[in-house]
Amino acid sequence: MTPAAGNRDLAALRRLYPLYLHDLSAFTEHYVLDDDAQWQPSYLEDWLTRPTSHSLLIRVDGRPAGFALVAERPFPHMPQDVDFHLAEFFVAQPYRRRGVGRAGALATLRAFTGSWNLSVIDRNLPALAFWRVVTAEFTGGDYSELAGSGELFHRFSTG
Repeated sequence: MTPAAGNRDLAALRRLYPLYLHDLSAFTEHYVLDDDAQWQPSYLEDWLTRPTSHSLLIRVDGRPAGFALVAERPFPHMPQDVDFHLAEFFVAQPYRRRGVGRAGALATLRAFTGSWNLSVIDRNLPALAFWRVVTAEFTGGDYSELAGSGELFHRFSTG
């Protein structure tokens, strides 16, 4: 896990992001292809301009394999009663079920100390199962799961 810095890393993040939106589209009607076959809405460019956002690349053998986007308060699109919000998390298909996601998730959570919120689309059962295991492992089971409108939220503190 490394911060996405420099043109090469940002280009890799921009190439991975549409794959992530494609995956999410199986669980929500929020993301659709526009007339130019680009996923909408896309929040990445807005994300990259904000000083309280952290873009991290998950790497395997030095190659980009996924990403984590962590928002830090004050960030407009996160609960204001937590320090950090795991906004987006993605591991490309070839790297799934090999421990890459788990290692990337744990590295992300260890990188920032404070109170956390992470959200999962409630219809995304594979992601829910993944985050329940990872969050329980990371916190020793000391977390809350809250229902939202189409989402489930995990709340916990680190450090």
